[in-house]
Parts: sequence; C-alpha cells; structure tokens
Amino acid sequence: MELIGSVLGELFTPQGGWSLRLITRVVLSTLILLGYVIVLARLYGSRTFASFTSYDFLVNVAAGSLVASAILGRSLIEPGLSLLVLVTAQWAISAASARSRRMQRTFDNAPVVLIENGHVLPDALRRSRVARASLDQALRSSGLTGPEQAKFAVLESGGTISVVPGQS
Repeated sequence: MELIGSVLGELFTPQGGWSLRLITRVVLSTLILLGYVIVLARLYGSRTFASFTSYDFLVNVAAGSLVASAILGRSLIEPGLSLLVLVTAQWAISAASARSRRMQRTFDNAPVVLIENGHVLPDALRRSRVARASLDQALRSSGLTGPEQAKFAVLESGGTISVVPGQS
C-alpha cells in the first residue's frame, strides 16, 4: 500500500514540485494559447479546426499536440510557430482542394455509398471498414428502423454516415 501511495504522489507532483511560478506559467500559457488559437481560427476561417475530412482530423490532432507542448513546455515560440505553419498549410491545402479536383482527390476521401435503394452494399462496408452496427446506428439516428427504408446511406469524407430516407 505504501508503494501505491508513493507512486500516486509522484504521478500528481510536477517535476520540480509545486510552486506558484509553475501554476502561473501554466495558467498564462494556456490563456495566451487560447487567444492565439482563436485568432488563428478567425484569420483562417471556420474550417481551420473543423473535421470535414480525415486530413482535417489529423491536422486537429497535431494542433492539439502542439498546443499541449506549448502549455507544458518551456517556451511558447517553437510550438506556436509550428501551429502557425500547420494552420497555414491546412488553409493552403483546403483552398487548393476547393479549386482543384486533383488536389481534392489527393487530400480528401471520396464518399462511399453503403446503402443504395434500400440494399446494403456489403463490399462497400468491407472496403471502407464500416461495421454493420455503425450503419444501423446511423439509420436509427435518422429515424429509420432498417436499410429498406433508406434511399441512400453514404460514408462521407469526414467519416460520418449520411442517410437519405426513401419514399414513404
């Protein structure tokens, strides 16, 4: 029991111990980075931290890691500059993808039809690695009880499943 208490004490004690300086640094860096992220989102647009595509999701994960590094690190400059470069690259790629079909195919996943006219397409489910339970959940979320009630179900590029109800 003493060992567990000792390990827990280490887990909840920062390197160098607790100090007013440490708490002040963490609070200030968090607030500064929050402001910085808000400014970047306003400058680069609402897509900056949205997850429309799997690429956007990866950018968000990397951005979160950079923000955490900046909050917990010794300096805000390197992670802050990296975040600026990442957001600028994401902006450039999304702008190019909006203008070029070739760029869109390079960076965005194409939508995949999972249900067509009430029929589940098992090959599409398998290729896109979507479990039948996930498809059934999307149907229920759309107020449908089964695939026969759907005209289409589409796995969108961002990973969500859109359902178009059939004619009632």
